[in-house]
Amino acid sequence: MKQLIVIAGLIFFANAIHGQDKNIGQFAIWKPKEAMLQNFENGYKQHLNWHKANGDKWDWYGWFIISGARYGQFVDATFDHNWADFDKAVKPADDMADNRLHVFPFADVQTVFKVAYYAKASTNDTFMLKASLLKLVTLSVDDIDQSLKVCEMLKDHYASDQIKYFKVYKMIDGGDINQIIILMGFENWKDYAISENLNDKISAIQEIMKVNAINSISSETLVYRKDMSLFPG
Repeated sequence: MKQLIVIAGLIFFANAIHGQDKNIGQFAIWKPKEAMLQNFENGYKQHLNWHKANGDKWDWYGWFIISGARYGQFVDATFDHNWADFDKAVKPADDMADNRLHVFPFADVQTVFKVAYYAKASTNDTFMLKASLLKLVTLSVDDIDQSLKVCEMLKDHYASDQIKYFKVYKMIDGGDINQIIILMGFENWKDYAISENLNDKISAIQEIMKVNAINSISSETLVYRKDMSLFPG
């Protein structure tokens, strides 16, 4: 009986610790309305000022997509949260009211989704989220576990090529949960060239591992907007 109590206690403790992990990120993607781009930018900046004025402690990153089908859309994201943080967001009703006043008239929300950080396939550098260019790679997969192992080897490869920023996330909510997202940060297009043969490298790793876990790979390039980001710390 005592052994069962100890085991149950350990399971509870492990679950509690897991729930406290600062491993959750949230993305929102906005599509500016026709001829409303500048109004959207101005309104979004005003909304960030609302967050600042109301004591929001979360970091907010902002990028514009400059390639692919979502060209011209805006991405905002916040990282390093546990699930309970979303129960304590700053004044949700007032936040929505300010969005309706300053942002919604000029852009439509396309999607909001949450991801979980996968540290084993990621570099330690966090500063490069503010790099000039961010490559957002979406993997659609059949086998999440095998695909994450592919990402671990992919990270090792790019780390050896001196890439400073390589982060891997699992889709958790708001999208296809059989997807993995990779973020790769670069200061310029010369450095970006390191990622040119990404597809070939993934294929080679799968061949070495004797798996075929990844169905498709899509890539988009994002440009960082410091003026549409907020870091209270």
